Amino acid sequence: MTLTEPRAADRSGAADPGEGVQAGSRSRWTGIFTVAGIVAFVAVVAQLPLIRNRIFYYWDDSAAAFLPHWYRIGELLRQGDWPTLMPESWMGGNYASEAMLGLWNPVSLGNYVVVSLLPDVAVAATFVKTEFLVLLAVGVYLLAREYGAARGAAAVVATALPFSGYTLFFDASAWVAGLMAFAWLPWVWWAARRFATGKSNPIWLLVFGYLAMTVGNPYGALGVVFILLGVALELVVRRNWRKLGHLVVAGGLVGASSLVVFFPLLGSAAVTWRTDNSIRNDGFLVPNLADLLGMSAPTFQAQFNTWTGSWISFPITYLAWFVVPLVPWLAWSVLRDRWRDYLGLYVFAGIYLLLLIGPSNLWLFRWPARLLEYFYLPLSVVVALLLTRGFQTSAWRVRAVLTGVLVGLGFYLSVASTPMAWRWHGLATVVVLVLLGAVLYAARSKPKLVAVALVFGTAATLGLQVAHYRGNLNVNPWNFPHNVAEMKQNFDERYQGNTLLVADLGVLEKNAGGISPETSWQHALFGSQWEIAGVDALNSYTGLGYSAFSETFCMNYFGGTCPAAYNALWKNAGSFSTPLADAVRLQTVVVANGYVKENGPERIPPGWSLQERNSVVTVLKRDAPLPFEGSRLSYASPGVQVSSAASTGFEGERVSYRGSGKVLFAALAWPGWTATVDGKDVKVEQGPAGLIQLDLPASSGESTMELTFSPPGLGFGWKLLVGALVLGLAHALFVAVTSRRRSRTSSQD
Repeated sequence: MTLTEPRAADRSGAADPGEGVQAGSRSRWTGIFTVAGIVAFVAVVAQLPLIRNRIFYYWDDSAAAFLPHWYRIGELLRQGDWPTLMPESWMGGNYASEAMLGLWNPVSLGNYVVVSLLPDVAVAATFVKTEFLVLLAVGVYLLAREYGAARGAAAVVATALPFSGYTLFFDASAWVAGLMAFAWLPWVWWAARRFATGKSNPIWLLVFGYLAMTVGNPYGALGVVFILLGVALELVVRRNWRKLGHLVVAGGLVGASSLVVFFPLLGSAAVTWRTDNSIRNDGFLVPNLADLLGMSAPTFQAQFNTWTGSWISFPITYLAWFVVPLVPWLAWSVLRDRWRDYLGLYVFAGIYLLLLIGPSNLWLFRWPARLLEYFYLPLSVVVALLLTRGFQTSAWRVRAVLTGVLVGLGFYLSVASTPMAWRWHGLATVVVLVLLGAVLYAARSKPKLVAVALVFGTAATLGLQVAHYRGNLNVNPWNFPHNVAEMKQNFDERYQGNTLLVADLGVLEKNAGGISPETSWQHALFGSQWEIAGVDALNSYTGLGYSAFSETFCMNYFGGTCPAAYNALWKNAGSFSTPLADAVRLQTVVVANGYVKENGPERIPPGWSLQERNSVVTVLKRDAPLPFEGSRLSYASPGVQVSSAASTGFEGERVSYRGSGKVLFAALAWPGWTATVDGKDVKVEQGPAGLIQLDLPASSGESTMELTFSPPGLGFGWKLLVGALVLGLAHALFVAVTSRRRSRTSSQD
């Protein structure tokens, strides 16, 4: 694997046709082996963080939300069901509106099935995240090759970017939806540029664009838009209007095909927390230009506002150990000479550099540090292009001194940021200098080993990093249990029916003497972990948050509640003459000991009994069965005589009744619910705590009420999706036919 390689255009003299075929075959096999090597390298090196931290990939939101949801969705898919709403998961159960669950992405759905089959969700997290790190690496390699980088140079950056600071410690460890969206972007870019340069059909742009957009991450969707803009500008400067027109059509079809993902989110926003579309800057997760100077210092910890103050617990702005130190040795003139070819890279990098140092909140987008990897993507390709030209060896002493100065600057920034870790900074600096020496020696005496040395250096520096940084300590590691069978065995029989946990993280930790599978999590869970345990909990993790429900139970985004939630259960639900506990069909109440100071679970309410009391929680259980068994119907006013009530599927309800009056259902009134009585529409209203409330019209005989759910905008979204796919196939066929005709005409001329 070398950084540079001969190209056909550089060869002189006539070539034997058979020799050309053999050379092409060798080149193809070399490319296959290179990609296989990248896959193997990234898959193996991605396991290094696990040596010190077995739950490195089962961290923060991945553990609290994504893996539990994936597990549950995978279970349902295996049963032949495709859930858009799980009412029993309450605030966290609107799967369609939680766009980043990617219900319309076939690759994601396949992974969810795999997750549900594995016995350990931490292992499942590692599997899926390794897969997407590999996918990212191969995409970067193909993109760099498409822009003209040599195989070795492309492999160097392809194996480095997945292990950059933000990508590994934030997206791969915690915010996996970001990793999944970002991993598809180089593939979209590769497909778009290959089409723009006449090397492939637009069908690949449609495929990879759809996969990137339907992950449901808005940052990935915005990335697709800017990729298309950059490639379009490359066509503009070359005045290739025909290709530009086709690119606009293909891009429009990609956008239309993915709107089905975002319609439910937008349609549900009115009843949720996520209504802040302001532009402001509070400095939260906003890096500055000086922080980027540390992109090649393996232990530089930038300082800007986070949840834990202004201290970043890992090298968040790190890209690769070799980028900055090799600046003096690279032939920068190529970037000027071929600016038309590389314009898309410059445009994309420029936009994201501005956004990276911009306001902390910009409409739906917040926390600019998330954009580090987006800026590093085109930068990595540029580095590959520069490496392809080889090292400049003139005035090598001056270049060596400049390299030393740049490495020294990285050391200074690292020490200035975290002086207490100066030994680690010194060790990292020595490692980088040794690696640089090996690379420069190879460049002079054994050029074929340059790429190998650079790739090996990536593994070496990552090993150093994970020995020092256990994980991203700026977010919550949770330390949840992850053995599926043990979780089900522990909770499934103890907590029956709808269950509410009245607790917050601090009191649970105090009662249990720590947060771990052996202490606190033996008796309670937060986030959507209940879905793995098989418990229908009112507590869940949500990125949306149903406002009325949250306010009633003073419940936060990860399912923690305030003490007042307990006493609210025994009061009437709004103006209805039924306790809130009955309105939500509650059967089990779990209360952290000592959390409710007045009228706590020590005074057991009528109709309930003490099931369990241990050092951590007190558990109450309902004595008698609730009425309307087999249904979510929780209350019917005296004027309504219910003869039968039953749930139909995940979301549906059917009630037969006489009379008239109001009814409540133990499910949140998300936008998308519709009701009919004998085929005539009835308005679905938001009742107390956000529950579904209906005013049933008078019935002369027995009437039937049907309650159904469809995510808002789904019908129109499906039509757009099907239409976009059909038009996309037609467009691809048209381009293929016209290209073949044009090629045939040119050969005849």
